[in-house]
Amino acid sequence: MAETPQAGVAPAKNAFLKIIRQPRVMLILLGAWNIVGAVSELLVDVDGKIRGPTGGLALSWESIPLAVLYLYCARDPERYQRVFWLALVQQAAAIVANIAHRAADDMTTGAIIAPVAVAAGLGVLVFLHLFQPKPAPTGLPTSGTAGGATS
Repeated sequence: MAETPQAGVAPAKNAFLKIIRQPRVMLILLGAWNIVGAVSELLVDVDGKIRGPTGGLALSWESIPLAVLYLYCARDPERYQRVFWLALVQQAAAIVANIAHRAADDMTTGAIIAPVAVAAGLGVLVFLHLFQPKPAPTGLPTSGTAGGATS
């Protein structure tokens, strides 16, 4: 008789998805993508000058602290579960920002395809991680009494 998977647990379709859905791997991917973002800011070709009182923020390398945070948290993903909420917000903001810049004609469509695609992919991975059913903790009492004491 064939075994059926446990309720609420979907079997991995392929090995690649199983690997990249591991919390530590996701955090390393997020860190690496932020390093790519920082290097991209270093190599960006700006036509003319960036102006305005907040113009310096356009190329402020804010990806560096995020990369450090994600790579630090990759040491113990179970302890730092809340960083995945930050990752979800960051990926959503990246998608919205790229689409807004394209709509304002600040960037070409070719310039936003890779950033939007990677942000969407990482966002989906993080979303699935945050909202996947968690296994019930074992070894804890399930009744309302603490320590098994009864009156």
